[in-house]
Amino acid sequence: MIITSTRVAIVLTLSGILFGISAVNAAPQSIMVLNAQGQPAQNMVVYLLPSAPANIVTTVAPSKAEVHQKDKQFSPYITVVQKGNDVAFVNEDDITHHIFSALGPKRFSFKLRHQQQQQILRFEQTGHVSMGCNVHDWMSGHLLVVDTPFYAVTNLQGIVTFEHLPADDFKLVVWHPQLKMPDNQQVKPVHFPSDNTMTITLQADFDSIPSQQSLDEFEFLEGY
Repeated sequence: MIITSTRVAIVLTLSGILFGISAVNAAPQSIMVLNAQGQPAQNMVVYLLPSAPANIVTTVAPSKAEVHQKDKQFSPYITVVQKGNDVAFVNEDDITHHIFSALGPKRFSFKLRHQQQQQILRFEQTGHVSMGCNVHDWMSGHLLVVDTPFYAVTNLQGIVTFEHLPADDFKLVVWHPQLKMPDNQQVKPVHFPSDNTMTITLQADFDSIPSQQSLDEFEFLEGY
C-alpha cells in the first residue's frame, strides 16, 4: 500500500492531537500534607500556580462555591473559589444572620434572613477574605480567592488529588488561616506529572482554631 505525503501528514497531526490530550489528561496527581508532627493535616487548602498561566486551558468547570450558615456556624469553615467566580451564601438557620468582611480583597456586609434563600457575591480579586456575623460574634469563616483552576482542600487523610493537570512547572501553595507562617502559607516549586504521591510536611504549627460556639447564648431580637 502506498501512503501519500498527505496521509502521512494527517496521521502525524492526529498523533500530535492524541499526544496533547494524553498530556493534559494524565493520571491523577495526589499530594499528601503532613503537619509538623508528621500527622495528616486535614482541611488545608492546596493550590497550584502554573509557570505559564496564559497557556493553561482547562475544560474542567470550577466547583460551585457555597458558604452555608448552619447551627450558627459557617460551613465549611474554609472555602476556596477561583477568581472571577460567584459564591452563594446560604442561610439554613431559622434566624437572621448579618454576614460581613471588613478586611481583604472584598469588603461586604449584608443581612441574610431565614426566609431569604441566598445571597450571591462575585470575587474579582485574589486574596484571603475573613468572615464574621454581626449577630453571632463567635461565628468565623474564611474564603480564599485564587488565580488558578487547580485547587482543593485536604481530606481526613491529608490528601488532595488533581486531575487534568498539564505537564508543567508549578508553584505549590499550602494555606490555612491559622498556619503560623508568613501569609499563612508554605510554598514549594514542583513539576508534574509525577509518578508518586507527593508529600509536603509543614514547617510550622497552627494557632488555635475557633470552635464557633457561643459562651453566652442569647435570643435573637425580632426586627433586627
